[in-house]
Amino acid sequence: MKVTTLVTLFLILSYVSRGQELHEGELRWSSERKITESDYKIKVGSKMNTPILSQFTISHSVGGFDFLKRNLNQKIENKFIGQVSWIDSTQVKNISRYIEYQQLLFDVSEVYARKFRKQVLKNKAKLKKGFSIVSEINNAIMSEFAEARLEIERNTEGGNNIEKLQECKDDILKQLSELKEFSFENKKKIRL
Repeated sequence: MKVTTLVTLFLILSYVSRGQELHEGELRWSSERKITESDYKIKVGSKMNTPILSQFTISHSVGGFDFLKRNLNQKIENKFIGQVSWIDSTQVKNISRYIEYQQLLFDVSEVYARKFRKQVLKNKAKLKKGFSIVSEINNAIMSEFAEARLEIERNTEGGNNIEKLQECKDDILKQLSELKEFSFENKKKIRL
């Protein structure tokens, strides 16, 4: 192989592996690992409207030859960002209930990450013409996610209506199950 080919191959592989890295304080969504109090890196001790706030991000790194792939799950990540999430465990007795609600919101975020993965895979042929399709899908999915999060906030009264909260959890688990093949962990070929 020529040196330029080796250098190009090295750069491509380092870019791909860098996209997979988690930075300090980041937590990729997982059905096994849930958010804990120690994941919140900003500790506040003053009275806030809510004792906890979580930041999530759904990011993508779809590239040039991805239109050839039959699975793009690792190209779209859903992460909790602990470095910019805060918690005040001094003002409430049962902070675990608040963390559980934040986990539900993280689960909702995962539903929309999976929908994003599915839509990008469905439209992968359009990647040959450019990446604007990914931005369009991203914008639509993020809009749907924002609406769903607001609806959950209203229906569960910010996680305080236990009955509605359980209904919501059940619905989210069902959606996660229906979209299982679009989980980040799944690396198998997907047929649509």
